[in-house]
Amino acid sequence: MPPTLRDVAREAGVSAATVDRVLHDRPGVSARMRARVLGAARQLGYLVQDVADTTRPVRLVALLPAGTNAFIEDLALRLSREAAGMAGVGLRIERPDPLDGAGLAERLLAQKGRAEGVAVVAVNHPAVREALRALDEAGVRVVTLASDVPGVPRTGYVGIDNGQAGRLAGLLIGRFLGPGAAGKVALFAGTLAYRGHQEREMGFRQVLAEEFPRLEILELRESREDRDRAAAEARGLFAQHPDLRAIYNAGGATMGVAEALKAEGRARDVVLVAHDATAEKTALLLDGTLDAVIDQDAGAEAREALERLSAAVRGEARAPIPLRLQLILRENLPAA
Repeated sequence: MPPTLRDVAREAGVSAATVDRVLHDRPGVSARMRARVLGAARQLGYLVQDVADTTRPVRLVALLPAGTNAFIEDLALRLSREAAGMAGVGLRIERPDPLDGAGLAERLLAQKGRAEGVAVVAVNHPAVREALRALDEAGVRVVTLASDVPGVPRTGYVGIDNGQAGRLAGLLIGRFLGPGAAGKVALFAGTLAYRGHQEREMGFRQVLAEEFPRLEILELRESREDRDRAAAEARGLFAQHPDLRAIYNAGGATMGVAEALKAEGRARDVVLVAHDATAEKTALLLDGTLDAVIDQDAGAEAREALERLSAAVRGEARAPIPLRLQLILRENLPAA
């Protein structure tokens, strides 16, 4: 069996990400470390490609949902910055309607002949799945971002394990509420059209059923990734359930939920767990409205998506680097 990138990493005593940077001649690795990695690669007989062979121009497009989701805005910025620093990579970013499956399918099909690789945050819709199959037949490489569309040919999925993220949220809320936690917990999703939000819901319910059976999950509410709608739904919750103890927001529009918490004077007594570290959520962590953020690192996601796509287009062998969940509290806020 031929050696893999992870074999090289093990032999050199470094991470797979470091090996990937060395073999693709990217910055951020010292000369000493670079020599160690290349030596390990040669010793194992791993193919170290000529850097000049990896710079064939490639045309990529990212289809990201329109709207006010701060994580998506950050992802768009990171994709642009990463592409600008990659040799030979041209990137367009388009912003289709986030919930229009038929419209997104049209946008996908329109990339045939215009792009060699597509990164897409996609709803799990029949028309979208057929469009992805058509792109594959046309030789266009595709990666799904943040939320997967399984069962269709694609280069891969770039994002966190959303089921694991939901389980982490459930564990956090149960532990925050303390021993023998009991009471009502609200669950928000952006939209269940995203498979990732379905998986988060499933993981959340699993942990509460397994470990915190006295916590009652109220009927799920969809914000449709709209802050005003999220705020209205949260205000309705407080009116119906004044004894509400915690909220897990598995999608976007966290600012709307936070607005309602503050307006009702509940920001300090209702536990709130949400996703994706942004400047707005940093402020909420600092003032105590938000208790924890489960982050998927937009920069790492952008980098992995572009590198995986460009390697696939150029016919390079590249081992995927999985993304890791990061738990962010007030006391470990990331540097801006």
